[in-house]
Amino acid sequence: MTPVREFLYFLILLTIFSVLLFLWKAEKEIPASALVVQEPIPTLVQKTSSPDDTLNTQKIEQALSEIPATQQPAAGLFHPVPLIFAEDDSLRFQLLERQLQKAAQSNLPVRVIYFGDSQIENDRITSALRTQLQAQFSGRGPGFVPLDLYYNTRHKLILETSDNWEIKTFQDKDFINESLLFKNALLTSANAEGWFRIRRIKRLNPGPDYQLMKLYYTATDSCLVTVTQGRDLIYSGYLLPQHQISTLDFQFNRTPDDIRFDFAANDSLNIVGLSLETGSGVLVDNIALRGLSYPTFESSNQAAIVQMLRQVNVGLFVLHFGVNLVPVQADDYPNFRRNFQRQIDFLKRVSTDTPILIIGVSDMAQMHNGEFVSYPNIPVIKRIQYEIAMQNHAAFWDLQASMGGQGAMSRWVNADPALGRADYVHFSDEGAEIVGQELSRILLEALQTPADTLAHD
Repeated sequence: MTPVREFLYFLILLTIFSVLLFLWKAEKEIPASALVVQEPIPTLVQKTSSPDDTLNTQKIEQALSEIPATQQPAAGLFHPVPLIFAEDDSLRFQLLERQLQKAAQSNLPVRVIYFGDSQIENDRITSALRTQLQAQFSGRGPGFVPLDLYYNTRHKLILETSDNWEIKTFQDKDFINESLLFKNALLTSANAEGWFRIRRIKRLNPGPDYQLMKLYYTATDSCLVTVTQGRDLIYSGYLLPQHQISTLDFQFNRTPDDIRFDFAANDSLNIVGLSLETGSGVLVDNIALRGLSYPTFESSNQAAIVQMLRQVNVGLFVLHFGVNLVPVQADDYPNFRRNFQRQIDFLKRVSTDTPILIIGVSDMAQMHNGEFVSYPNIPVIKRIQYEIAMQNHAAFWDLQASMGGQGAMSRWVNADPALGRADYVHFSDEGAEIVGQELSRILLEALQTPADTLAHD
């Protein structure tokens, strides 16, 4: 037998053995037990802390020392820039400090709800931020996930759906968004059956992750739900009609490897989001809104978004936008200023004391006279973001300055490895990791010394 045939014969035997081993494990696997709770909308409870509750600065210092050094492929590519607060902002992140102090013992995880544009798609930036905050304050899981095809290598899971879900987003003019995630998955009487499945990516050797799954929904009529874990049926029951956002909760002893939900709706069912989490600690929710310059709360069903927000414990809102506005070059952007302020007003009405962090637009480059140079209007947009932050007692982070200022994206694209993509707009995975690590570092630094950084012109 030739060496080639010997190799092929060995490969075939190995494949057959792997398939048999997989089938044997599937038959033997014992599912994690699930506790199912269908909850009404809870009353909003304002938690208070005694004045002497202060964050353990020793733990913060330890966390800062454990964050990996920012990987700089070449000197001068990244410049540490602290968060900026208004001079008369005496509160700053004090409430967030108190929430994080008790996060490990809390009945609800503290959430950092991170809204952004395409810069944060696929969990870029947020995954690195989440890793650092959960390492310090406990918690597991990616947090909010829309019911749509979803692949997350950091959490080593994939979400698949049947084709008959009708996905509605902020881009659909004939539909009013009801989801904090700005993505709605609908079944109707004409299209009444659907399923979704969450599997762990075993080839990536996943470790412990989420142990609590919450399904946020509204339903105009009852809906049969069956849940299987592997080959085992673990739940069968009905979702009752709910015109306000309600949840169906599943608590697991360990992260399920493979879980599937099947629905048979009598009328309209809208799943406005899932949350994969633990019952305490910290979550960082990635809400990526491609093509937008701010979250469109005003054109959404605000009552539904309020209902969703009041069922969670928000510690910080992050607004990271700007790259979609940059190509529209102008000397001023009054519409952007007005509309951005309206979204801030909405968040402050819904969650009065929750701090907000506005991240300034990152550097972008365009071809000019045969070379890539920064867009000249970036300082104008950044100035508007900064002024809105200061006027609203929000924190501000100058991401372009952190990248190295004017011309930074061109240098990032040409670094080895490349920290920016060839479109000279978006970060590469390596670049996004660096941005996320740096954001976690300066956030922890601000928690440790909240009074040291003042606003500047």
